[in-house]
Amino acid sequence: MKIMAESFERKAPEGNGNTGSKPFITLSREFGCQANLLATMLKSELDQSGTAWRIMNKEIILSAAQELKMDPEKISMIAGSTDRTRMDEVMHALSSKFYKSDRKIRQTIADVVRNTAKTGHTIIVGRGGAAVTRGMRSAVHVHLIAPVEWRLESLMDRHGWKREEAYKQLTEIDHKRYKLIRDNLKGMMPSEHLFDLTINCSQVTHQEMTGLILKLASLRGLV
Repeated sequence: MKIMAESFERKAPEGNGNTGSKPFITLSREFGCQANLLATMLKSELDQSGTAWRIMNKEIILSAAQELKMDPEKISMIAGSTDRTRMDEVMHALSSKFYKSDRKIRQTIADVVRNTAKTGHTIIVGRGGAAVTRGMRSAVHVHLIAPVEWRLESLMDRHGWKREEAYKQLTEIDHKRYKLIRDNLKGMMPSEHLFDLTINCSQVTHQEMTGLILKLASLRGLV
């Protein structure tokens, strides 16, 4: 949280150009692929180099909430929501003493992601990290995918959900994540062109993923 507060004070300049050489990794995923587990395994390996790495996931939401003085649950809901109409905005403004527009919330989260990346030695999980930090070259951008059936089985096994609930959650969250990346790209490129590595979780173990990502990071001189 201290690092996040300091990054806000620095106020990053406009644009997404490469402003430094500190390395970072972004992990994007389809719902049902375990990016947090992969992040933990990557951190364990990277820490052995002598430089401590950080994992940023829910902390990004907490930092944005701190900056905006809002409930983190509300921030999280808006950050992943679909578009709201202009009238929705007006009604919400009239009903909330501490109203902040959805655009302001999303922009603040994007600022936190960029500033986090600039501090370096960070694994950013979700929050459209690859789109938000596009153009910052000292990075490895990873996308975890898997067939729908495999992800449904994984979700039912890990969460104890029935198939109907797992499918509902999968379709809703996949759409929100796709939209988050699309909105941050603003039509500049197809979303699939963002990533350096796209890995099929149904075919590749987390140990193998860790090795692949570290190998690419090493070839780029990032670790």
